[in-house]
Amino acid sequence: MKPDLSIIVLSYNTKDITINCLESVLKYTKGIRYEIIVVDNGSTDGSLSSIKKLAENENRIKVVDAGENLGFGRGNNLGASKATGKYLLFLNSDTLLIDNALKECLDFVSERTNLGVYSPRLLNADYSIQPSGGYFPNLWNVFAWQLFIDDLPLVGKLVKSFHPQKGSYHSQQSLDWVTGAFMIIPKYVFDEVGGFDNDIFMYTEEMELIYRINQLGYKTYFKNKPSIIHLGGASGGSFLALTSEVKNMLYFWKKHKPSWQLPLVKLAFTLGSLLRLLLFGIIKGDEKSRRVYRETLKYTL
Repeated sequence: MKPDLSIIVLSYNTKDITINCLESVLKYTKGIRYEIIVVDNGSTDGSLSSIKKLAENENRIKVVDAGENLGFGRGNNLGASKATGKYLLFLNSDTLLIDNALKECLDFVSERTNLGVYSPRLLNADYSIQPSGGYFPNLWNVFAWQLFIDDLPLVGKLVKSFHPQKGSYHSQQSLDWVTGAFMIIPKYVFDEVGGFDNDIFMYTEEMELIYRINQLGYKTYFKNKPSIIHLGGASGGSFLALTSEVKNMLYFWKKHKPSWQLPLVKLAFTLGSLLRLLLFGIIKGDEKSRRVYRETLKYTL
């Protein structure tokens, strides 16, 4: 009998974290038929052999050796091509289940015929609320984001930000996109939209995918329960994350938005990068900020 849920986990040099994630799924998930597909993106830390060892005693785990680092989108596309479940769960290797959350999630999604994407609330390791998505980018909210307008106490509440403030996740709300750390998508929807864009290696790829899903008329659902732990979301943005976000947002604009808007978006990111370079890189003297925002200016100028 085919599983209800295919859980796709990417592994890349995170051996212990990945094993902990898999063991938490096996420990807490009850009452549903599921399979776990682990795609190893060319790890060199022994991850592949450790995952295979775990899979020897658990026939619900399938291991796929990609042989190289395919990135987030291509790696998940490879995992999805091996999936047989009705629903796909794209689950980061740095997540942990703390109860039978997947049963509750599956009960919710199975009751909605127009569902495109679903995510529950994510928590940091200390159980504090973690931002879990946002609103599709447009000219207004990109300028507001880059010029810190959406951080202002009163004005910020009027902006549907690309990255909403943390406090907004305390209650259930309607989001355009949810983070790729945990996304349930019906397999037929994923197949209809063509999966992740293979040209986006990492960062913003989930937003771009969900944008295309939304264009087909399917809805994004976010609920404030159940909750799962996402360890990686607690840390600040890395050099790769910050620079890739700007690069991939410009790619998104070229692909999906009117051509006349692209110069304006580049202007927004140029102003934002210059402002952050001044505030954080020069005034505060942060070397990382100087490197990051000098790099992002290469994409916008």
